[in-house]
Amino acid sequence: MGPDTLKHLFGLMIPIIALCIPIVAIVAGIRMKMAREQLMHETVRQMAERGQPIPPELLNAQLREAKPGGWTPAANLRGGAINTAVGLGLILMFSVMQPGSWLWSIGCIPLFIGIALLLLWRMERDKA
Repeated sequence: MGPDTLKHLFGLMIPIIALCIPIVAIVAGIRMKMAREQLMHETVRQMAERGQPIPPELLNAQLREAKPGGWTPAANLRGGAINTAVGLGLILMFSVMQPGSWLWSIGCIPLFIGIALLLLWRMERDKA
C-alpha cells in the first residue's frame, strides 16, 4: 500500500465515520436503558427476597417508561404544520433558484406528508 492508496481510503473514511456515529449513539442509548432496567429489576428482586414492600412509585415509573408514546392529535397537528411549511418553503426556494426546472417538485414530499398529518388530525378531532 502506497501513500496514494491511503489518500483514497481517507476520502472513504469520512462518510463511513459519519454513518457510524448515529449507530453508536443508538446502541449506547439502548445499553444504558437495559442497564437501568436491570438495576431496577435487581432492586425489586432484593426487596422481594427480604420481604420488604415494593414502593408503587418504583413500579409506576417503570410502567410509565414502558408505555408507547404514540401520535397524539397535538403531535399530528404540529407535525402536519411543520411538514406543510417545509414543503411550501422548498417549493418556493427551488422555483426561485431555477425557474422552469423540476426541482420544485422535491418540496411536494414534505408538503403531502404534512397535508396527510393535518387530515389525520382533523379526522381524530371530528371523531372525538
